[in-house]
Amino acid sequence: MLLTTALAAASPGESVNPETAVDAGTDSPASETWTQHFDRLWHQRDNRKTLEEIYALAKSAQKKSAEDFEANWRLAAVLVWESDGFADGSNAKARAGKEAWTLADKALAVKSQDVRAQYYGGTGIGLYSEGVGILTALGEGLEGKFRSRVEAALKLDKDFLDGAPQLLWGRYFFKLPWPKRDVSESIKVLRACVQEHPHNLRAKLYLAESLLDDGKKDEAKRLIDDIQTAPIGVDPPEDHRIKQRAQEWAKQHQADFG
Repeated sequence: MLLTTALAAASPGESVNPETAVDAGTDSPASETWTQHFDRLWHQRDNRKTLEEIYALAKSAQKKSAEDFEANWRLAAVLVWESDGFADGSNAKARAGKEAWTLADKALAVKSQDVRAQYYGGTGIGLYSEGVGILTALGEGLEGKFRSRVEAALKLDKDFLDGAPQLLWGRYFFKLPWPKRDVSESIKVLRACVQEHPHNLRAKLYLAESLLDDGKKDEAKRLIDDIQTAPIGVDPPEDHRIKQRAQEWAKQHQADFG
């Protein structure tokens, strides 16, 4: 599924170590709740120390209550970010994706009608599938579990995280192996996502990949150029990561673009 740039103080996607995570209370105003602290620091998660701090914040809350909804979906979000930084086919990606999926399902058991639990559960399954291989994941019967969570997220709030459920759905049709693969449907879904969410750089990158696969080189190239020249938006770590991936992808496909 979704999915490198280096973290500020570590290799891309390096796993969070709860034993070395910094004190969860670092520089937190007295009136600030742990969730407010987490959300304030989330957009600095490409700094290794900060990533460990937000992990520790959520982990501390989870230790007090294993079923804490806010803790579990936020831990899932951290693991999704990490898993996305690992290479496809790696054990590390599979492990982080599986843990994210498990944590999101804990949140889902508490609030099944919350888009965050459904979305991060589906994303975790997708990342786990990329780690073990899509064919292996299909053999494990994960397609239905993935679809049920993503379809639920789409119904609850398709615009969550600047259209992330739409993006996930469009990518799904591209990543499936033949004969399930449907690049035309991927393009249809991702085009709609980009139209509704023009600042979503990941959606543009995924759409460019689908378009190139469908022979639409010029449109794919325009999207890559858009990514490269786009200003950094409301989520700097995400935008930096996607800009780097777009640059690497363009180099890999330089011959295709002429």
